[in-house]
Amino acid sequence: MITKYALEFILHSKDSSPEIIKNSLAEFGNGLVVSLDSTQKENCNYRVSMITEDPTLVFDLCSQLGRIRSVKVQEAVV
Repeated sequence: MITKYALEFILHSKDSSPEIIKNSLAEFGNGLVVSLDSTQKENCNYRVSMITEDPTLVFDLCSQLGRIRSVKVQEAVV
């Protein structure tokens, strides 16, 4: 059985949008939700959550888009 992980994190990216982030991550998992993080003053922080088999791939890609913060990784119950 393949282990899946639930990821939640903030992506700080001045050059991205929710659409760019979604398009970049769509093939790496499911349940993908990207929204503007309204708790931050700047409009370049995106809250990302998704289910994936390989968190490392997701974080490697996101590190190319911006800075990753507030990371939560849990084994997903599916």
